Amino acid sequence: MKMNVDNPWISKLIALFFAIVLFSFVTYENQSRNLSTNPTDGASITSSEVITNLPIDINIDRDNYFVSGIPETATIRLEGPQAILTQTLATQNFTIETPDLEELGPGSHTIELEAAGLSNQLNYSVMPSEVAVEIEEKRVEDHEVSIEFNEYAHLSDGYRAQEPILSNETVTISGALSTMEQISDVMVVVMPEGSNITEDIEMTLNVLVLDETGDPLNVNISPQLIDVMIPVKGTQRTLPIVLEESGIPNEDYEYALEVAQGEPENVTITGESAIIEELNNFVIEVDVSGVTESTIRTIPLNHPDGITETSPRELDVLIRVTRVQKDEEEEENENENEN
Repeated sequence: MKMNVDNPWISKLIALFFAIVLFSFVTYENQSRNLSTNPTDGASITSSEVITNLPIDINIDRDNYFVSGIPETATIRLEGPQAILTQTLATQNFTIETPDLEELGPGSHTIELEAAGLSNQLNYSVMPSEVAVEIEEKRVEDHEVSIEFNEYAHLSDGYRAQEPILSNETVTISGALSTMEQISDVMVVVMPEGSNITEDIEMTLNVLVLDETGDPLNVNISPQLIDVMIPVKGTQRTLPIVLEESGIPNEDYEYALEVAQGEPENVTITGESAIIEELNNFVIEVDVSGVTESTIRTIPLNHPDGITETSPRELDVLIRVTRVQKDEEEEENENENEN
């Protein structure tokens, strides 16, 4: 049978049919989406998570009080709706903290750690759940830093340590009043590697705060690290200078060596005491090879074995040159040899 679509009633019925079908489809999709995000009975999916190594905020005026006994980190277990838990883990905008310790005042107390900034839909437990703390009045003091260094164990024979140079001669120490009263020594211990050292010692060291038995104390030190430089000098001695001719002199000339005007007549040497004590003078060799007229030469001062330093390090020496006077017979012999 052929349907007459030109009939307006037939067209209206067809349009109504498609409208009902489209409405039913949209309604079904919305219901499916709601069921996938909201479990039946309206209950949420519950999950839990453990977070470790969380720092602990200490609620107290650190300028006036010193607190001991609180661990550096804590662990928290969170439980609640999966969506809330996921957001909390992503942002971690919560903290582990102590209660207001100033309300407790100085003394020994047992406190419970708390979590702040969590959603009220989450349950939590903190580990450790309880902490024994000691609250004391805080003291701040400046102390001079001393140095412990055994030069005989580390320096070569004949060398001595000079006055140490510290980047900070004093440090600021803060801590509990009872602990500060136990301070006996504030020092750095210089222990370079090896022995037979002949050069300056430079190290960066931890500052130690010790009681009278040598045990370290629980205090804050500022700065904790300081630079230490210990100048190392050998035995010194001043010796007269002796000039000696060296090289290949020209037979037609005579040479006389003198310390140039304005130059020192003595040299100060630094080195091992046993070597220095054997010396009566300091010999400087002057090479006269190729010299045919008076001239001044700058001679570097060489270090003999066991000598590490000389002052001055070089010396200007005047080489006076005089032509040798020959008699007639010697000149005739030379001329014959040349011919």
